Amino acid sequence: MASERDSGLMPLRREFDQVWHGFDRNQVKQYVEYLEDQLRRLLSDRDSAMAQASTLSRELENARRELAKLHTRVDELCKPPERPEDLDERMQRTVDLANTRAEEIVTRAETAAEEHWAKAGEASGKLRARYAKLLGELESHAEAMENEHQAALAETRAEVERLTTEAAQRREQLDQEAERRRRAIERDFDAKMAAEKAALEKHIADQQTASKNQAERRIAEAIAEAKRRLDEAATEAERRVDEATTEAERRTTEATQQVERLTDIREQARLRVRKAQDLLKEGEPALTPLPEEETELAPSAS
Repeated sequence: MASERDSGLMPLRREFDQVWHGFDRNQVKQYVEYLEDQLRRLLSDRDSAMAQASTLSRELENARRELAKLHTRVDELCKPPERPEDLDERMQRTVDLANTRAEEIVTRAETAAEEHWAKAGEASGKLRARYAKLLGELESHAEAMENEHQAALAETRAEVERLTTEAAQRREQLDQEAERRRRAIERDFDAKMAAEKAALEKHIADQQTASKNQAERRIAEAIAEAKRRLDEAATEAERRVDEATTEAERRTTEATQQVERLTDIREQARLRVRKAQDLLKEGEPALTPLPEEETELAPSAS
């Protein structure tokens, strides 16, 4: 409990702000860790001394209780016996030895307690002095670091203001340079655009002339090609008409010849039919049955 109260006087961990200039952060951390380690060791020694003093106090209290018990026992033994034979010389020596032993124990316990209390007080004083010294060193270092931090902060602010001023001047110079370059680029662009426009107009005129000549040439070629194809088509048509006429005449001749042959065949057939009819007429009397044949044929018919 005492160590917790004392450790509350100063935090064992102390953080420092990081700045551009100042002490080396690693060295500061190492030194603070060293001081904290020393402080922990002192607090541990003090706690050990306090625990030892508490132990001695408990031993002293135990010795006092034992002494009280011995005094009680001595008082009981010192009471006058009811009978004379109850008290003898041996008992008297025992009582004397007990009193002497009790006085020695009390004296030794008081002496040891006083020595331990003196040692504990001396150790506690040394620890407090060392603790105060460490606190003073820490405060001085903290003050030095704070001064260094303030100086570095002021220097940094001055540097930032200087850099800001230089940046503003540089920005104005860059703006002027950019404006000058922009105007030069605009002039070059206008001149280049005018030259390209003139070249483009000339190219368009040349293209129009070339296109017109090429169109006229292609029209002439198309007319000639159309005329050639018309002549070829007319020749082909005449050839096909002649071929068709020849074929028609040939087929007409063949058809006429076929008709003539069919006419001849029909005439021959008609003549043959007429001859057959004449023959039938001539042979009809020969086909009429005789009277005898009619008689023979009648029963068979019935």
